[in-house]
Amino acid sequence: MLMTRMQNINPFTHPDAIRKMQKLSKWYINDKMPKGYSLEKKTTLNGTAYQIIRKNGLTAPVKTIYYIHGGCYVCGLVSNYHTFLTDCCEMTGGTQIVLLDYKLAPEYQYPKQLDEAYDLWSELTEKQNIRPENIVIGGDSSGGNLALALMLRLRDEDRKLPAGAFLLSPWTDMTVSGDSYEYNYGNDVEIGEKRGVFTEEKRQMLLESDLFCFVGSADRTDPYVSPVFGEFYGFPPVFFSVGEHEMLLDDSLRIVEKMKKTGIPVICERKPEMFHTYVLYKNYMPESRESFARMKEFIQECMSDHR
Repeated sequence: MLMTRMQNINPFTHPDAIRKMQKLSKWYINDKMPKGYSLEKKTTLNGTAYQIIRKNGLTAPVKTIYYIHGGCYVCGLVSNYHTFLTDCCEMTGGTQIVLLDYKLAPEYQYPKQLDEAYDLWSELTEKQNIRPENIVIGGDSSGGNLALALMLRLRDEDRKLPAGAFLLSPWTDMTVSGDSYEYNYGNDVEIGEKRGVFTEEKRQMLLESDLFCFVGSADRTDPYVSPVFGEFYGFPPVFFSVGEHEMLLDDSLRIVEKMKKTGIPVICERKPEMFHTYVLYKNYMPESRESFARMKEFIQECMSDHR
């Protein structure tokens, strides 16, 4: 994951970044699980693929973490997410991890991934009879985008939302309008360019690059595509983690401010000099371990509020 996630995907300096990301991500696809945990692959009646991680011997989980992986909508669900999340299985007397394995862009574009996320939610809450208040939803990068879009859709359809949500550097603005795209361009190790300057020309090139291929012909200001343009009344508590050096910093901060003004309980953990989705590297960096621990505390608090 470290090689896959930390490579530079600036479309100006690496025009074939999407192909490289997809190729590298395949190295991390395997079914080997950490000792003491099991992995089950399943499909809904509508064809949505997903995986379930449980601690061995756990037959009746008390709580569920519904997680949606990142990867710019072009990289699939890799095994590093298994090792990242298995620690969470120890929570509240037994917690299962459910991971959406959505279909990928550019072959599948919006709203396919949102429809699959919605389908899996219905599978869990209707067919498996898991109460929404016993679910916490999470996601990183494009997975954070999809988690927010799913909750917006559930809210708009008057369906119950999860007990909480945790979002790791969510990608929420398909119009690239945040100021952090400009002032962090020289700091961002993934999308940026060392000592580079983010000009209006580069903004337009970025918008037209394959990094946004999942959008297709959709309106980029639609909140289901760019949640930064949404309203968040009725949302449960939300935890954000974001690095101070990532160009997507404002993708989180603008939503945090909206949530605060609406009265939504929100925590935003900002780490100095950290990069996009830094929390995923908890096996490598103390900053990542600190934020992961705080993330787990938040999830536990959400679960403890609904027994």
